Amino acid sequence: MATPTTIEINGYALRELRKRSGLGVAELAAQVKVQRPYIAKIELGHSRRVSPKVFNALLTALVVEDRRALLANPHGVTDLERAAS
Repeated sequence: MATPTTIEINGYALRELRKRSGLGVAELAAQVKVQRPYIAKIELGHSRRVSPKVFNALLTALVVEDRRALLANPHGVTDLERAAS
């Protein structure tokens, strides 16, 4: 299976995990090596997809063991599959 070029992320889950870990937006951005506004855009849902590199950096910074915690579609069901059922 090919590596995806981007990963759809759940901005609300990112915000909750960040808050629970005690990190501010700027602190998380620094750990992930991105700009603060980019993290804010993800959390607000304005940027819904991130690179695998950023996704993995977020998992590491937030000490998330199960990557599904940040996925927009954690169960892997596509909208098309959902409509068919």
